[in-house]
Parts: sequence; structure tokens; C-alpha cells
Amino acid sequence: MIKILYILEATSGGTQKHVIDIAKKIDRSEFKIDLVYSTKRNKNFAPLSKDIFNETFGLPISRTGSFSDIKNILKIKNIIKNNNYDIVHCHSTKAGFVGRLAAFLSKHPNVVYSPHGFMFCDTRIKLRRLLYLYLEKYLGYMTNKIIAVSGSERDLALEHRIVPNEKIVTLYNSIDPGDYDDHEYVNRVPEKMNTKNDDIILGTVGRLYYQKDPITLIKSFKIINNHFPNTKLVFVGDGPMLEKCKKLINKLQLDDRINLEGFQKNSKDYYKTFDIFVLSSHYEGLPYALLEAMIMGIPSVGTDVVGIKDLIVHGETGYLADEEDHIGLAKSVITLLENPDLLTLFSNNSKRITQANFNFNSGIKEYEEFYTSQCLNPA
Repeated sequence: MIKILYILEATSGGTQKHVIDIAKKIDRSEFKIDLVYSTKRNKNFAPLSKDIFNETFGLPISRTGSFSDIKNILKIKNIIKNNNYDIVHCHSTKAGFVGRLAAFLSKHPNVVYSPHGFMFCDTRIKLRRLLYLYLEKYLGYMTNKIIAVSGSERDLALEHRIVPNEKIVTLYNSIDPGDYDDHEYVNRVPEKMNTKNDDIILGTVGRLYYQKDPITLIKSFKIINNHFPNTKLVFVGDGPMLEKCKKLINKLQLDDRINLEGFQKNSKDYYKTFDIFVLSSHYEGLPYALLEAMIMGIPSVGTDVVGIKDLIVHGETGYLADEEDHIGLAKSVITLLENPDLLTLFSNNSKRITQANFNFNSGIKEYEEFYTSQCLNPA
């Protein structure tokens, strides 16, 4: 029996899904997973994760740095020392910080880290970006293996010399097709274009914060809606940029054309209404929201950034536009609406490629093999 401790601050979004999916479907006769999680971000996480993990430890780990980090690091250190784990696996930046320091203090010999999107990709404040970059490099010395969830995330880590090549492994995020076989995408855009009676729905799923760059998407939609007045944009998710988004929507006079649906426990019902999925992020690890859209056969447009460019094959499963280029993003969507037959082609290709290359039934076996190998050879 291999005993693993997961450490998680990001108890919402894709990282939460990743951790829960693995814990649900890993072979429990071979692996036992405990979890340290943050009680700060998602109040629904505790009931959501009930009975999925062997044992859970809730700690008040905040997303930003604070003096409480010291107390949390010491508590995690004691959890590690008292439970004889074979592997300590930290997920995302903040858990990677407190978890790896705690593992170092407890002298644990086998520490794994999954960034799920490097925070030094946030370029708003240069000094903060450099701080994240050097923290990743420093903590890399305390890490046996980094798991990149996409090829471009691996390339980024090597480009910035976070760890040497032999300390990084790529295990792509993946999705179970069986969870989404109740929906078949139908290209209704030609019909909607002809009748003008029904709205063409552009949709996105994700938190309203800097990484996802909702502002660029709203600006882009203004151009799209000027060309095609029967288009509508739907945001599923909440976050700290909600008020900023509302003000821009009002300023651009799009109140009746953009729906802010907030956080939804079951976003799948919204996906079923989307004609096109759009993701305008600054950076990703490998986005589950886009994986979900693709496995459901929804044609996609996204920014040409880490994580997204691993999934959208330009001209084959969708279109890519430059980061923060609201005009380029709009042009990509408009091209699809002007050539709606492409939507059927991109839909079929998206579903086929996702089933073949990002299938969780293969992905979970890769994690089981990795954990087993890591126990035999932690270095």
C-alpha cells in the first residue's frame, strides 16, 4: 500500500477537479490518499470531498502570503511526521510553497509538486513576477519531481530552469469521456443565422480574475456583437473581478447581451447551450474547462498561451489568437460565424483528439505507474 499526502489550497476550479478525480478513481487497494486542504477559499469543498479521501485535515491556508503561513507550515510538518507517508504531493503555487517547506522541515525524502500554471506568468508587477520565479527555483531544490500537466508547461519550466530535465515529468490533465456522453453537439449556427430568432451562444467557464482575463473577452464580444447582433456571451463563474466586469459591460452597453451566471455546481448544463467556447486566459496549466468543452464537441477559440495551445490545434479543433488581443480574438470568432460549416469540422476533431490523447482512463493508470515508480526511485 502506497500512502500519499495531497496538499491543496486551490479548493475550487480545475486543480480541485484534478485532485478529486484522481482520488476517486485511483486503485484503493494499492493507494491511500490523505488530504490537507484550505478552509478559506471554497466553503463547499469539505462536503464535496467527503468519503473521497482516506483522511482530511482542514487548515486556514490563504491564497496570499501571511504570517499564518508559519503556523500552517508547522502543522503540516507534524501531519507529515506523524503519518509515515511514502509521497507528499503539493498542488498549485501556494500549496507548493507551504507544503514543500513543511516537507523539508520534516525531512521527508519524496516530495512531488504540480504547479497547475506557474504564477510567474503573471506579468502585472515585475518584482512580484521575479519573486515567484525565484521562489520556484529555490523550492525546486526541495522537490524530487515536478509534474507538468501539459507539454508547454514543461517547456516553460525548463526555459526558466526551475529544475533540471530529469526532475520533471509530463502527465497531461485528462477527462473521462463517459462523464460527458449524454450530450452530442449539434451545429445550429447556420439555422440561427438564417432565422435571427435564437441567440448564438458564446460561452466560457472559469473564475473572474486576472489569469482568465475576462476583460479581453468582454471587449472582444463588443466587436463580435456589432457584426452579429443575435450573439450572446455567457460567463459561468465568479471571482474578484466581478464588479470590474459589470462596469465594463455597462459602459459598452452590453447588459442585455452578456450573462454573468456566477458559480455553478453543475456547469455541464451550460456547456450544452454553447455554440462556441471561448477562453481568453493569460496562462494555464492545461485547462479543464476547455477539455470539457472539447470532449462535448464544442468548437473553441482561445489565446495562444501555455496550456491552451496544447489543446486547440489552430485550424483543426479551433482558432488561436494572441494574448490580450481582443481584436484578434473577435476576428477568430467572426471567421467561424461567417464560415459555420467549420464548426462541425472543429467539433468532430475536438471530440476525437480529446478522446484519443486526453482520456482519463489512460491518465489514471499513468499516475498509478508514476507513484509506484517514485516510491521505488524517489531521486
